[in-house]
Amino acid sequence: MQKTFVLRNEVNARQLYAFLKVNWLSCAQAGKPLAVTVAEHKAQRSDAANRKYWALLAEIAEGAWVGGRRYSKEQWHLWFAGEFIGWEDLPGGRRAPISTSTLDVASFSAYLDRVMQYAAEHLALELA
Repeated sequence: MQKTFVLRNEVNARQLYAFLKVNWLSCAQAGKPLAVTVAEHKAQRSDAANRKYWALLAEIAEGAWVGGRRYSKEQWHLWFAGEFIGWEDLPGGRRAPISTSTLDVASFSAYLDRVMQYAAEHLALELA
């Protein structure tokens, strides 16, 4: 079970308190105690930003040629994520790109800017 409470006002704080008051003991007695983590809330990108990103990737896939080849928007997505966000190691010595879903709104906006800059400078594409 995972439940997230974003504490923007007193009502949200009361909802969290009510949830804990009603559930903590029964979960603990069942051998499944609740864990509470407190961190600053960082909004994730909007659906509109996500649509813009995939539209940019589609433009890149349609217009870019690298070494005589074209690549799909999914391939460009993986490549940009790895190059601009980073790579993580997998078993067997392989690597995978770190997901764009780890980016907050500001970081995703900066990521989009880097994709557009790369497309202009290295792929000779002017993106909308």
